[in-house]
Amino acid sequence: MVESFCRFVDNVNEWSGRLVSWLFIPLTLIVVMDVFTRYVLNKPWYYLDINVQVMGIITVLGVGYCYLHDGHVSVDILITRLSARKRAILDMTLFPLFLVAIGPLLWQLTTNMVTAVQSSQRFVATIDLPIYPYKIILVAGFTLLFLQGIVKLIRNLRIVFPAKSGSNP
Repeated sequence: MVESFCRFVDNVNEWSGRLVSWLFIPLTLIVVMDVFTRYVLNKPWYYLDINVQVMGIITVLGVGYCYLHDGHVSVDILITRLSARKRAILDMTLFPLFLVAIGPLLWQLTTNMVTAVQSSQRFVATIDLPIYPYKIILVAGFTLLFLQGIVKLIRNLRIVFPAKSGSNP
């Protein structure tokens, strides 16, 4: 049961990371158009500022994928010298910091998202886009990061406290 949960979270983060990576193509096109209209035509299209939202979506939905593949910043010179068990103990020791950072952030984002959905909140910008879909994506991305953190904790617990094989007499 626990292993199926871990595989499910891994698969969702893998899928979302791969899917969201395709957003780099429209993001690149938007930035090229923005640069072209600003500096070549000298007529900026202010609604092309949507690139900030697209980059935010890529970042937020890719953060769980990055955590799944150990892509976050770490002090490799120290960590690579540790055994797998000692790395797991270090990760478990630091897990409360992960909770202190992600827990309140996820709570606040969720509260803010509910308010945005209820009021059909919109961006105050050149173009009148709804903001609540973006806030839903924020909550989804940080939820995936949180769940991947739980999976990492479960796997670290298995490394530190391996199940005994065989039967007891």
